Amino acid sequence: MNFKRFLTALVLSTLVLGVLAFNTVDVDYSADYAGRGKTPTGTKTPARTPTPTKTLTPTSIPTSIPTSVPTTSAEGGGSGQIDYGSLYGDLYVILRDVDGVPILDANGCIQPISTITGEPFQLLTDPTLDILCELTEEMSTWVETVDFGRLNLGRAPDAVLFHAFDEAINSINSASDLDLDPAGRLMMLIDDNWKTIDAPAENLALYIKLMQEGHWITTDTSPIVRGGPPEGSGPPEGDGPSSEPRPVLSASAIDLLGQIGYSNLGDVNNTLNNHDLLLASSLLTGAADKTGTMTLDKVIYINSIFGINQLGTLPGEVDGVTYFDFREFSYDKGEVYGTQRGSMECRPNFGYIWVLRPADNTGLLWTSDCLNILDEVHHLRGDETMNVRGFTQAADDALQVLEYFHEYSVPVALPELP
Repeated sequence: MNFKRFLTALVLSTLVLGVLAFNTVDVDYSADYAGRGKTPTGTKTPARTPTPTKTLTPTSIPTSIPTSVPTTSAEGGGSGQIDYGSLYGDLYVILRDVDGVPILDANGCIQPISTITGEPFQLLTDPTLDILCELTEEMSTWVETVDFGRLNLGRAPDAVLFHAFDEAINSINSASDLDLDPAGRLMMLIDDNWKTIDAPAENLALYIKLMQEGHWITTDTSPIVRGGPPEGSGPPEGDGPSSEPRPVLSASAIDLLGQIGYSNLGDVNNTLNNHDLLLASSLLTGAADKTGTMTLDKVIYINSIFGINQLGTLPGEVDGVTYFDFREFSYDKGEVYGTQRGSMECRPNFGYIWVLRPADNTGLLWTSDCLNILDEVHHLRGDETMNVRGFTQAADDALQVLEYFHEYSVPVALPELP
C-alpha cells in the first residue's frame, strides 16, 4: 500500500513539473519590444539586413502644439500585426537613419545594434508560428539598453514638471542680469550673487517647454493641482490643490533674455532657430547625469517620452509616427567653445574656463586660472555638426564641459563668521 501511494505521488509530481516547465518556456521575453508573440527557445542568430537610408525633403521646425497626431494601433500576438507603440517605446540602441528615424527591416521590425558585433541584427519573425518582431531570450543578451539616469524625471506627473518650470521662471523674474555658464546653462544675478539654474528638474522643465511650444510664456496660469493620483500627483510639499496662480515670464526678464540673444523666448509665436536649439541642448545637459554621455538614441527616446517627437513634422517609417525636425540645425564646436562660451571671470576673452590647476609638480598646491576649454576638456569626442546628430553632439559636449567644470571649479569663498 505504501508503495502504491509513493507511485501515485511520483506520477502527480511529474505531471505538475511538466506543466510548470511548459509554462516557463512559453514566456514573452520582451513584450514591450516588438510584438506580443511567444518565442520558442533555441532560436538561431538571425542574419543582418542592412537597409539604405531614406531621403527626405526638408521641412520647417515646429514651434507650437498642432492637432494631436494619431498613432497606428496594432494588436499583439495572434493578430499578425506589429505593436508599434511598444516597438518605438523600448529603450535599446537601434539602427537609425541620418534624421534619427528607425530603419526597419523587410518585416517592418526595428534593428537593434549588437553589443558583440556592433552591427544591426534582425528580430525573430516567423508567420507560421505567429511570431513577429520578437526579441528572443538569447537576443536580449546582445542589445544595449539606454540609461537615462536623472532624465527619468521626464516620466514624473505633469504637476512635478510644472512646479519645476515655475520655480525656474520665478528665479529668472528675480534676476537683475542673465548670462550663460561655460556649458550653456542659464545664470542669474540675484541679490548681487550669480546663481546657475542647476536643478535637473528645472532644466528639464525648461527644455520640454521650449521644445514643445517654442517659448517660455505660461499661457494658462491656473493653479497647479497637487496631490492625489494619478494626474494630480505633484511636488511632495503639496498635499492639496494650490490657490496660487502660476507665474509668467516678466517683461524685464524678457529684456534680460534679449541681452543674451533670447528675447524671442518671450514670444508665443516664436519660431525656434539654431540659437534656441543650442540653448535647448544645454538645458537637456543640465537635466542629465554629469558623469554620463548624451547619445542619439537617448535624445530620440526622451523626445518621444516628453511628447516632443509627436509635435514634429518629420515623417517616420510608420503612418502616424513623426519626429522632431532637426535638419536645419548646425553646430560648430570650435565656434561655440572658442568665441561664445566661457567663464565670466575670464572675460572679455571667451573660450576659457576659470578652474583650479596644480601650481607646481608636487600636486599639493593649487591655483585658480583661466584655461582654454578645447584644450583642457579631453572628453570632447566626436565631430558631428548637422541635424539631430549635431544636436546630440552639442548636448554631449556641454555635458563633458559641465563635468569638468564641476570637478575643477574654483570654490566659492564663504563669508567670515561674525
